[in-house]
Amino acid sequence: MSHVHAAPLGLIAEEHVDALAAGATLLGSGGGGNVVLAEQLVRHAVRRRPVVVRRADALPPDAHVVHVGVVGAPDVLAERLIDPHDMAVAAHAVAEQAGRGLDAVGIIEIGGLNALAGVVAAAELDLPLVDGDLMGRAFPSINKTTIALAGGSAAPLSVVSPAGDTVVVTRSSAPLAERLLLTCAGAFGGAGALALYPTSAAWLAEVGIAGSLSACVALGAAFRSAPAGQVAGLAVRLGGTALFEGRVDEIRPRDGALPGSITVSDRAAGSAARVDHLDEFLAVTVDGITRACTPDVVVGIDPTSGGVLSVGQVRPGQMLSLVSLPALHRWPASAADVVGPRAFGLDLELEEVAR
Repeated sequence: MSHVHAAPLGLIAEEHVDALAAGATLLGSGGGGNVVLAEQLVRHAVRRRPVVVRRADALPPDAHVVHVGVVGAPDVLAERLIDPHDMAVAAHAVAEQAGRGLDAVGIIEIGGLNALAGVVAAAELDLPLVDGDLMGRAFPSINKTTIALAGGSAAPLSVVSPAGDTVVVTRSSAPLAERLLLTCAGAFGGAGALALYPTSAAWLAEVGIAGSLSACVALGAAFRSAPAGQVAGLAVRLGGTALFEGRVDEIRPRDGALPGSITVSDRAAGSAARVDHLDEFLAVTVDGITRACTPDVVVGIDPTSGGVLSVGQVRPGQMLSLVSLPALHRWPASAADVVGPRAFGLDLELEEVAR
């Protein structure tokens, strides 16, 4: 768990937006989608109406929570705003299909774009936002959640297009639901509003990742207050570990579901690192020793500017600092095939990782 102290939030107001965006970017682990447009949406939304934040165990046990966000290609989501109204339509469609009211909004993943999308949806619906999420970071598919691991279903779920086309899936297995979502997003021009994982507050309090929204904001605030260019100190401030710094020698892109890799070298020290990645950074191996891997978070930082880099922003020849952050959730050993290296085609065992 992160060592950054996270005071529980009661509201998300305009004063929290910068820290929220920074924390979500860190927890994106190099992926999760660009938060820039979503940050503008959040700022506009909470300027009009701050969002009330409640832990699941502070809601009535039978309160009905629907998790709301966006789905689609990162490049499309980086350039096209998802209408908050579409998120509200998706949430109401799921609640109606579930035969329940809509009492609160949940965040699907606290890493990347969907951390902010949940805030936008709660503001649009004028409902409390649960202080928590289902992943503790960004993951590329909807079955990598604590609810799925506990045997819960993502359905009923709904995807809404920018034109208002609404698809509702009443029942589905997790693998098929993922394919259906991607198909819908493609048919909708690359992206859509998403609502799924309806649940009672009581069960969410048992299986969700409590306090991760507060932790995200605290992490972002710590990052923003850190001196630029001091990566080792930054890692300590964030409760993480500085793994490696060097020049990017080679980038091997992913091949479908097969991870790609980035080779980084420190020629003066005669040392090299390999960074495995898909949409997110997955693992860092330094001189043959795996120093960090999923589900822990790997952050790529430009040591000159101090900015956080996504997988797609890394370029040959640039300097790259690598930092690991502890996951916000202590996943059980039974989750290794879902969120561990093997789930992404990497031949690493969680218990063998040098920490």
